[in-house]
Amino acid sequence: FFFAAATPQTMPYSTGMFSFFDDLPVLLYGVGCGGCLAVHNSVIAADNQAAFGLPGDMITEKCEFAGCAANDGAICLNAAIYNCFEPVYCLWRKQVREKTGVDGSLPGDIVATCCCSYAAVMQDARELKSKGLAYGDMK
Repeated sequence: FFFAAATPQTMPYSTGMFSFFDDLPVLLYGVGCGGCLAVHNSVIAADNQAAFGLPGDMITEKCEFAGCAANDGAICLNAAIYNCFEPVYCLWRKQVREKTGVDGSLPGDIVATCCCSYAAVMQDARELKSKGLAYGDMK
């Protein structure tokens, strides 16, 4: 009885993996630059921090004179990681699921990202947007 109360509530994704036309701005962003969308999803899921505890803020500090935002260092580091090893997104998808309370498993994330990576990235972006965590200005 008391164990059920301590377990976080999870639910399925609010949209299907191939529900591309549910959100046209996310579709256009994903088709135009799916890698960029993947990197933005990862930074949002990690609360504007770089992956694996890397010091993204050190990069931002060095570039403040150029008008860098607080999470630009994290975006740069995650982009470098993603460009070198694209399958890392299956770990980032797990972070998105945990942040949004979506049910799933790491094996499912691996299958989704390896078979249909941009569809999975766009599904994650739609989920983040539906929870009000990101992409609110994309209408």
